[in-house]
Amino acid sequence: MTDRAVALFQQGQEAFERGNYQQSIALLGQAAALAEGNADQSGEISLWLVIAYSAAGNQGAAVNLCRQLQRHSDHHIQQESRRLLAILEAPQLKRRPEWNSEIPDLSHVGDRAYTSPYRYFPKKQLAPKSPDPPPPATPLPNAFVWIALTGLGLAMLIAAWL
Repeated sequence: MTDRAVALFQQGQEAFERGNYQQSIALLGQAAALAEGNADQSGEISLWLVIAYSAAGNQGAAVNLCRQLQRHSDHHIQQESRRLLAILEAPQLKRRPEWNSEIPDLSHVGDRAYTSPYRYFPKKQLAPKSPDPPPPATPLPNAFVWIALTGLGLAMLIAAWL
């Protein structure tokens, strides 16, 4: 695989991880086209492309690409495409609305928009962590046993004295 294909593949993965699925699809598609001669690399890129299609909501393209990958020359790619296809074609479970959490769209907020509320407080110097205390000593037998032995000893002394 060419250096350009590797760079596009990595950029596509990074775009996917940032949630930019359309950009990821474009980059991964370019990387897959450049890596067509290398079956192992093109298969891995295509698996990422399936996941990006699915994340972007394009289930049809994801399913079609999965079906194509089932005929791939690499056995591992075939297995992964079957696994992904089973997930993509699984029936959707009905969920109650109260089970869902709405995630706000923060795409309009820049990377530097968040500042920590703790920026106004001086940083504390933490004391060095003390070493772990030694393990506790083995406990002595139950006090009841000692009382019983003492009582038995006294009873034997009294019996011997009489």
